[in-house]
Amino acid sequence: MLLAAAILVGLFEDSDRERLRGPIHTDRFRLACAVQIAAVIMLGPWWAALAAAVGTVAAGLFHGVSPRKVWFDALAYSGAACVAGLFFRLAGGDVGTLQLLDDLVPLVALAVAYLTVRALLLDVVCARENFDPRLVPSAGEAALGGAIALLAIDHPWNVVVLVPLAIALHQSQVRLRGLQRETLRALETFANIVDERDPSTYRHSVRVAGYVDSLARALRLPFSDIDRLRWAGRLHDLGKVSVDASVLRKRSGLDGAEWAAMRRHPRLSARLLQRFEFVAPQAHAVELHHERADGHGYYGVGGDDLPLASHFLIVADSFDAMTTDRPYRKGLSHEAALMEIENNAGTQFHPAVAKAFVAVQRGIDPAAVLTPDELQEMRRASAPYRLRLVGVGELKERPELLALGGVVLALAGLGFGQTWLTATGGVLALAGLGLRAVVQVRAGRAVAALQQALGSHDEHSAVFHRVVGAMSPAWHQTWAGLVKWDDDGLGGSVDAETGQDGPAPSALTSWLVREAESGRDAIIAPGAELGVDGVAVALPLRRDNSALVGFLAFVAPKLPPRHVELALLESLDDLGLALAARPELDGGGSQQAEPLETVADPSDFALVRFDER
Repeated sequence: MLLAAAILVGLFEDSDRERLRGPIHTDRFRLACAVQIAAVIMLGPWWAALAAAVGTVAAGLFHGVSPRKVWFDALAYSGAACVAGLFFRLAGGDVGTLQLLDDLVPLVALAVAYLTVRALLLDVVCARENFDPRLVPSAGEAALGGAIALLAIDHPWNVVVLVPLAIALHQSQVRLRGLQRETLRALETFANIVDERDPSTYRHSVRVAGYVDSLARALRLPFSDIDRLRWAGRLHDLGKVSVDASVLRKRSGLDGAEWAAMRRHPRLSARLLQRFEFVAPQAHAVELHHERADGHGYYGVGGDDLPLASHFLIVADSFDAMTTDRPYRKGLSHEAALMEIENNAGTQFHPAVAKAFVAVQRGIDPAAVLTPDELQEMRRASAPYRLRLVGVGELKERPELLALGGVVLALAGLGFGQTWLTATGGVLALAGLGLRAVVQVRAGRAVAALQQALGSHDEHSAVFHRVVGAMSPAWHQTWAGLVKWDDDGLGGSVDAETGQDGPAPSALTSWLVREAESGRDAIIAPGAELGVDGVAVALPLRRDNSALVGFLAFVAPKLPPRHVELALLESLDDLGLALAARPELDGGGSQQAEPLETVADPSDFALVRFDER
């Protein structure tokens, strides 16, 4: 029965597959894996391995997957099932039986072994990815596999009750992937429209994406990184939608206003991409695709402040620009452009990236021209997986988690008739409620201190220093700044600051441009993203018309305590009114505003009222 189920699930689950090379790598829940875990429990390692192999081969051949990949996947899944079955037995489990809570440890051992072997073979070995167990879907697969075994051991037909659940899970994933594909196609169409506004840049982003893809593949980067880099190249010029087409086609030099419009487009591109989770990781690289290694680019960012992905875009974008005819000049030959890249390595281009790009374009393996250290630098660019665990400190700052956990534990104890478990849960719940009360009291005091700092009508810089002083006893900051934001949303300046070791203005502006429209009340990032130690926190400041006019930014060794966070969020509107620059109603001039009656004819208002009836 399980062998038939493995085949049917494989055919059913993969029926919607569509070839789309995109940066979408969702944590996919696989029903076939749940069936294989159930087979391990019910049949043992060897029969489970056979079921996994047969199901994988049947599904792969049916859907036209290449034989090489089919057999590798079959080996990976059967190997994972076999190892999981051995660990299940070693942990004390008996094949054909499952009794909870007695068999909880063997079940966990089975799940960990299966998911680890699968991730190592399919992700690390085959796809060259960093190890990522994808805990949420993996835990769901293990739980569903255990549920199938629990029902089927008693009576095989009991499993029928899980079929509607499996279909619902599958359909939800199909709809999610469909929505993601449609979003990517819409962004791609947007990029095509931008390219087509200027005949000289027609299909520019397509060519840049191709150059980046070739370079990343030649360097043998993880497939997910290749996809993200390629789409960064495809979408890097979206911000040019704000540049007038006449400026893009102008044959003579640009004036100051036109250059300012051109210089804004990388940041606008990043601002657009940041709103899409699957391309947001490359938004920073897109923002910096007109920078130089020596720091003399659009925004003056260079050296170690440029992420490696941006260097891929810089060299690919420059190469296509040099080899394409533009209204103001003829394009270079490919070889002449490659020589320009070689001559400017270390000034305009990252030396190792330039060498690798030139080698790939000349048909040479980049490993033949790069040193081992340079090759490792580029292959290690993707961040390794790190499991985030809730620590004791976080439970102290978020006592509601402790209280909820205690309630769940107490209810579980009641259900299983375990008095000690119920008592432990009750104690934890009471402790959590007590800590929450303490946090609320401290938050109230912090709110009162902030209101006192905001009480007077001094200049906003003086109010800023009082606000920072009011928070300092409870939350130590190494730097704080009041950022005035530009009307176009693509830049700002620090109006007032205190402390040392603050971020560079370019890094601070870059971060805020990408996150300004996130909609979050508190924007948080690792300090390393801004070139500083600790963490960075920014609070958006808005006036009463909801217009974003500034930020209250901090750099600190750690996040604010929970009561300080609550106080800041509760006082956010008051902070915006007190710290934001006040608008000038007369536009900064000395002339008085024109009387209302000279601006509008009273009959216009009568016409409006008549039309609104």
